[in-house]
Amino acid sequence: MFNRVDSIDSLIATTPIIMSAIPADLSIAICDLEKFVAYFPGETINLKIQAGQPLNPEEPLSLALRENKLLKANVPSDFYGFEFIGTATPVLDKNGKVIGGIAVQLRRQTELREIVDQISDSLSQANEQISNVANGSVSLANFSQDLLTQSHKAEENAERSTDVLSIIKRVADQTNLLGLNAAIEAARAGEKGKGFEVVANEIRKFSKETVTSTQTINETMTEIKEAMNVMGQSIEKIAAIGQQHAESMSQTSAFIEEINELANQLHQFANKL
Repeated sequence: MFNRVDSIDSLIATTPIIMSAIPADLSIAICDLEKFVAYFPGETINLKIQAGQPLNPEEPLSLALRENKLLKANVPSDFYGFEFIGTATPVLDKNGKVIGGIAVQLRRQTELREIVDQISDSLSQANEQISNVANGSVSLANFSQDLLTQSHKAEENAERSTDVLSIIKRVADQTNLLGLNAAIEAARAGEKGKGFEVVANEIRKFSKETVTSTQTINETMTEIKEAMNVMGQSIEKIAAIGQQHAESMSQTSAFIEEINELANQLHQFANKL
């Protein structure tokens, strides 16, 4: 059996070799049937056991000696300030008689789990914020698209308004021509055509003012169409940027999900340490 030794002293002599051969931070306590006879602390794990310290009848090592069986238990950080896993193994002589015991304390990687938990929490918060930004980007892209649609409709309305102004100008030109012909006929009529000449001149005057106004309105509408065209191009760029931003945020969120999954796997691995 692996737990049979020549004597407790021989076990004490070989313990430093065993500790140096194990790539882990651990401490080892050795006892006879009544008290601890040696204690080898680790680099970061030290239960401050003293040689000659009596065994507590309630502790696992005493129970392991009484029942002659291996015991294993997780000890929370509440007792010693750090978490560790402990084993208590009875030690037998060559005849199979229990002559003492060995207790091994292996520190668990609580700090690693805590770091992983912090990373996981931070990733969850970051993912939530990125989701909010992504949703905002999608909303911005949709709003920009709606605005672009309205801009195109405004351009179309401006174009129709220009067509209406063209019609009004043609009517005004024809009215001016009719007024000119009426003025000529009134002049031929002499005194009888004086009253009609006044009306003809007023019609010509009104038609000229109409032409001037339509030209001014047409120039304004042209400027509006140019401005709407520039605005439409800018809105298209904003919509494209918003869409790209939303896609980038979605990819970033996916990356964070992958990192979070790796953090969970690391947490599971740390629990096994």
